[in-house]
Amino acid sequence: MPLCIALLALASVLPAPAAQDPRPQTPKPATQDLESSLADLRAQVDALKQDKIADDARLRDLEARYQSLLEEIEARGGAKPAASAPSWTDRLTLGGYGEIHANFVNGPEGDQIDLHRFVLYLGYRFEDWIQLHSEIEIEHGLVSNEAQDGEVSMEQLYVDFLTSDSVSFRVGRFLTPVGILNERHEPTSFNGVERPDFETFVIPTTWSSDGAGIFGNLNERMKYQLYLCAGLDGSKFDAVEGIRQGRQEQLAGIQDLAVTGRLDWFPRASSTDLRFGISFYGGGVNNGPEEQNPDLRANMELYSADCQYSVGKWDFRGVYAYERINGAAEIGNNVAEAIDGFYVEAARHILPESWKSGRHARADAVAFARYDRVDTQASMPSGVPADPEGKRDIVTLGLSFFPTTNLVLKADYQIRDDDTSNGLPERFNLGIGWVF
Repeated sequence: MPLCIALLALASVLPAPAAQDPRPQTPKPATQDLESSLADLRAQVDALKQDKIADDARLRDLEARYQSLLEEIEARGGAKPAASAPSWTDRLTLGGYGEIHANFVNGPEGDQIDLHRFVLYLGYRFEDWIQLHSEIEIEHGLVSNEAQDGEVSMEQLYVDFLTSDSVSFRVGRFLTPVGILNERHEPTSFNGVERPDFETFVIPTTWSSDGAGIFGNLNERMKYQLYLCAGLDGSKFDAVEGIRQGRQEQLAGIQDLAVTGRLDWFPRASSTDLRFGISFYGGGVNNGPEEQNPDLRANMELYSADCQYSVGKWDFRGVYAYERINGAAEIGNNVAEAIDGFYVEAARHILPESWKSGRHARADAVAFARYDRVDTQASMPSGVPADPEGKRDIVTLGLSFFPTTNLVLKADYQIRDDDTSNGLPERFNLGIGWVF
């Protein structure tokens, strides 16, 4: 009996065995795996912040997931990424895009194949809120010389200070925020082998400006940009290409400054399938690296409106722009007092869903039709006749095939005309483009 009492007393002070949960237990992921997932989320957040029409709801969701994962790592005693010192490779982002074209012209211009452009993107994150962005472009497969039209240029080079959702700051060389394609002109983002004539001669994509300004969200449905920058070089304006050659690409003169900005409105909250945009540009044109005419008082104003809408398998887009050049007579070169143009486009995704499996799981095919109207001689100074080559109409019919999301094969046929007696030759184009 004493022995039984002693055993009962000992059992009363020993800890009871833990109850066994009959359900199977899922092992928690290792901290190292969580940190790898955290790095992936950080990269997705950074990439989405670079997209000027990014889905704000998705961005907020990714940031919330990032914060939740960060707290779990810290609770386990893991290192806090913000307090650590990431290597320069962790802060670096590489990317780019390119396109190769073949143009077959029904006329004396001759057929050609063109390594049209290759662009290398390089970004660096000094801090989450201080980021460098740059793009270096090689056009037509060679460096510019007197006989050819190729070049190597710095298309973008700017630093963003992401101080808040409503107001952030940008300084450097950035894309002028006008039209549809100028800010988003990668070959996978538009239909057709060549960019629309409107986005070449009325809004001269790619059009960069050097300066500084602010950008942000007015609310969840409205985004804005506003910049003070170097103006154009009006001495390079002409009758047929309009303001295109007036873009400053080196040693940008700042005798005459310009102001540019845009406002984007997304009527449907947390969705980018419908967007309306308005943009403007205005400033003096007595700039450039060469000696300027001190008596020239010319200036230019540009106003543009655009819209994009996707519903079901259909995509629609359209854009209009009007330019007023005050002092065109002083510039000469048959420069017009007014330039305008527009295009409208309809496209349909035609690849059957049943085909999207296996290696074609991310494939797509798009058939489209577009009508361009460009008039770089819309209104002339008194006594100056309009150049008939300045008014053009282009109908483009084409097909784009995406073997995967970031690579596209293109083909189109263009019916082109102007006000000359012979008109413009029709053209068949083939192309391949990619983004990485």
